[in-house]
Amino acid sequence: MDVFVQAENRSLTSVDSFSPESIRKKIHLLKQKIGETPLIHIDNVNGSSIYAKLEYYNPLSHSVKDRPAVYMLEGAIKQGLVTSENAKFVEASSGNLGIAYGRAGKFLGLKTLIVIPSVSAGKTYRRIRETGATVEKTPDGYCPLRNERDGAIAKVKDMYLDDPNKIWLDQYSNQDNLRAHMEGTGPEIWNQIDGKVTNIVLGVGTGGSLVGITSYLKVENPDVESVAVQPQRNHHIQGLRNFQESLEPAILRKNRNLIDDWIEVSDEESFEALKYLWREGYLVGTSSGLNYVAARRIAKKNKGATIVTLFPDTCLNSFKLIQEHILNGSLDKK
Repeated sequence: MDVFVQAENRSLTSVDSFSPESIRKKIHLLKQKIGETPLIHIDNVNGSSIYAKLEYYNPLSHSVKDRPAVYMLEGAIKQGLVTSENAKFVEASSGNLGIAYGRAGKFLGLKTLIVIPSVSAGKTYRRIRETGATVEKTPDGYCPLRNERDGAIAKVKDMYLDDPNKIWLDQYSNQDNLRAHMEGTGPEIWNQIDGKVTNIVLGVGTGGSLVGITSYLKVENPDVESVAVQPQRNHHIQGLRNFQESLEPAILRKNRNLIDDWIEVSDEESFEALKYLWREGYLVGTSSGLNYVAARRIAKKNKGATIVTLFPDTCLNSFKLIQEHILNGSLDKK
């Protein structure tokens, strides 16, 4: 268990005998522990204020992925998909969702199997396995016509179709992914900032966070601008996607009308921003650096705006990458 896991979270490791009613009660307990993360003022740029929601305060994976993981499992129970102890939830994940799934599954008494891309770091494999989940890596080239990150999705589709005991909830299309942010993250932001948000700026992986939050905020104020941020091609930002080289998730594809603008951020910009955030005391991961760069760009274009982004996770899952590119200075300007 990593150093960010607080003592209170030890209660999340107990497992009782299988019972749908017991699972429902435990899901209720999990939902009480997840969310209500702090919204912190990070910077002033061009007369605009930049705020970040610190999602590493979530207890399972110390990331924003705790929210959809628990909501999707809850949805499966409500739909009656879990009918026996032999059921096993499978999911494709590059890290945080797999950790959240594994820890939630252990607490709920559900079996989980996480398929990770071939490009995932060894530490990601170990951290997911330590939750009690089964972990498999996809072979290189499993999805040869697209990016290696899509190989895990292709592998899960094959496993799901071939085995009736495996339940694939598919975070890339699951409406409970959106519901987690429409019912949780979006209202939290609106209330924490007294409805003064003008721009929501977020990196996109499944698209669940951005689309779900935007869906809520635009109901409250249709003038809120939603900005999707993607990394460069051949990037090193864990959990995010460049859709010129990777498949576009159904959640994003079906809700593109909610997005007002797109920004692309380079690895170098993201890592430089991460250095700054670390110096400011935020030990966050690479996607936080990307989000911060994008938020600053929007601030420079919109004087007097109130911009909200997320710091999705800690540095733990991407520490090897950070060590290579930041601590060793390989991207420092000469």
